[in-house]
Amino acid sequence: MELKTVASLLGESFKRLSPTYLYLNPVLFMTEISFIIVALYMLVTKSFSLFYISVLSLIFITVWFGTFADSLAEFQAKATAKFLISVTQANLARKIMNDNSSEILIKPEELVKGDIILVNSGEIVPVDGVIIDGAAAIDESLVSGESIPVIKSVNDEVVAGSRVSSDWLKIKVVKPVGESYVSKIADMIEKTKRPKSQSEQELNLILYVLTAIFTVVIIALFVIVGALGYRPNPAILLAFYVCLLPTTIGALHEAIGISGIARMWKIRVISKSGRAIESAGDVDDVLLDKTGTITIGRREPISILPFNGIQVEDVARAAFIASLNDDTQEGKSIIRFLQNSGYTPDNLDSIITSTYEEFSAKTRKSGTYYKPSTWGGKEMRGKLHIIRKSDLNGIYLNDEIPVFKGAPDVMKKIFSVPSDFDKTVEDIAKKGNSPLIISYGDKIIGVIELKDIIKPGVKTQIESLKKMAIEPIMVTGDHPLTARNIANEVSINEVIAQAKPEDKYKKVQAEQDKGKTIAMVGDGTNDAPALARANVGLAMYQGTEVAKEAANMVDLESDPSKIIDVIMIGKQILITRGSIATFSIANDLAKYFVILPAMLSTISALSYLNILKLPPHVSVISALIYNAIIIPALIPLAIKGIGFKPDNPNKTFLKNMLIYGLGGMVLPFIAIKLIGIILMLHIVL
Repeated sequence: MELKTVASLLGESFKRLSPTYLYLNPVLFMTEISFIIVALYMLVTKSFSLFYISVLSLIFITVWFGTFADSLAEFQAKATAKFLISVTQANLARKIMNDNSSEILIKPEELVKGDIILVNSGEIVPVDGVIIDGAAAIDESLVSGESIPVIKSVNDEVVAGSRVSSDWLKIKVVKPVGESYVSKIADMIEKTKRPKSQSEQELNLILYVLTAIFTVVIIALFVIVGALGYRPNPAILLAFYVCLLPTTIGALHEAIGISGIARMWKIRVISKSGRAIESAGDVDDVLLDKTGTITIGRREPISILPFNGIQVEDVARAAFIASLNDDTQEGKSIIRFLQNSGYTPDNLDSIITSTYEEFSAKTRKSGTYYKPSTWGGKEMRGKLHIIRKSDLNGIYLNDEIPVFKGAPDVMKKIFSVPSDFDKTVEDIAKKGNSPLIISYGDKIIGVIELKDIIKPGVKTQIESLKKMAIEPIMVTGDHPLTARNIANEVSINEVIAQAKPEDKYKKVQAEQDKGKTIAMVGDGTNDAPALARANVGLAMYQGTEVAKEAANMVDLESDPSKIIDVIMIGKQILITRGSIATFSIANDLAKYFVILPAMLSTISALSYLNILKLPPHVSVISALIYNAIIIPALIPLAIKGIGFKPDNPNKTFLKNMLIYGLGGMVLPFIAIKLIGIILMLHIVL
């Protein structure tokens, strides 16, 4: 970290010592008031001994560590935005002049829409644009998180912050610096608001109550000690007061919440609200869209099934002819499957140059009007012998044979249907898979069985959700039978099939009416109402603007399954806050039984209660030192979060109560005793 950055961080932490900032944090606010009272007492009584100076310094350090924790957590979140902007503006841009033969170096922010720039290997693309010349490997890891470079060429889009890994590119500026993809991301991070979540509000209430109780205790103790004829020392009582306050959680709970924003960025999710992050930790139900979330979002071929009297090789080669010119993901997957299965024909050139009919939502089929080089039984190494010129019944045109693939209901209306057609299609559908019918000429010859492949690791993630008592609900537009089969594969119990946009909204509303916290994913305008209604709405960056506006989170990688990671982070934040709160309160109880007996040890009848055998002054200073150093010691844990494995919430709660509750009770006794011994060996208070 640079010296300038450290200075800025320290400056911000000192600014937050202002009572106008601290009054929102009852614990640190009362600790600061204690500092002021001790300072005034020292000035009035002119008590400037090492003891009083130590008490004053340690109280101040306790408050400052709290504001430093806030500043550090927020700095980490905001530094991301500044880093993104600095990367794109770090170097000058090479603007190509109108004569196309010369270039000048200018600042990236001076580029305007329509300018042409040259970006060489190893350089950062400063703006969003489109490639007009050249081809290169592009590293987009800065914005997408994907470390593997992708090859891009003419007409491909590039975003600011991408690095050209090889060769060179000429790029036409589409969006200047201020409107670029990276600028929008940085702006979203900078403007992230963090209203307090329900759990924070409840914790704040507890802190207010504890602060009030300990305030009453100290005032009562001051009165009682005075009534017994002893002159109470305000500095000692206030030091005792500071030690009793739950300063650890009071100092760190804001940092815990802010750190969630930085953790979201690591998975390339921008949260518009810190409250949304923590709401993710309270989720009861999560609506998961099948396509793209549970499955990879495209169907993959798994088998070839010929109809009566047809050879598998014939169906495979016909499917190859119908798919070779198909640029869709499904078409490419069929060619890949056929090649891997050894069904590649020899005469690819004649297939490529044949007339191709693209798929459309209206026709629901696609294929090739193929012109074979020979007729009769010799076509394609003698394998494809099912069609003869006389069998085409008028479909044959200019020596071209229609070779198509398409949906069952469409294909059976156009082509001759074999006797086992309906049974084969039904058997595939019962398994939850999709039949893709293959025709050659005027005859249906076979079917390719397609399956929507489950995403790797999704089943494990869903099992993790269920372990945490979160119920996943699958939402899909598919047929109920297909939907049910996919759901069974990943152990999802509830399915909403053939779902319309309004069905998603009604489901979110119905579950919320039961008092549940709901999360959902969406990317379209029709998802916007449900995204806005859900407690946690995750929109895809490549989705519509309306969806992104409605949601309270945006995934820059447009990966719907990211909602599971979001829930995990939210859960981790809640566990971290709860564990540190438990540790802090246990600490306070322990310090109470350390300091009070030491203070009362001057009364001979009560001296036996001082189990640590430390003098009152040493006990108080030791407790204050411990109180101060425990805060910075826990800052890394607060920001990084407590590691956990998905498990039953009650079991996780009891486990953390045992670890952090018991640890919080025992540690102060050991630490304060050791600090006290060191003080008595080296310092005379």
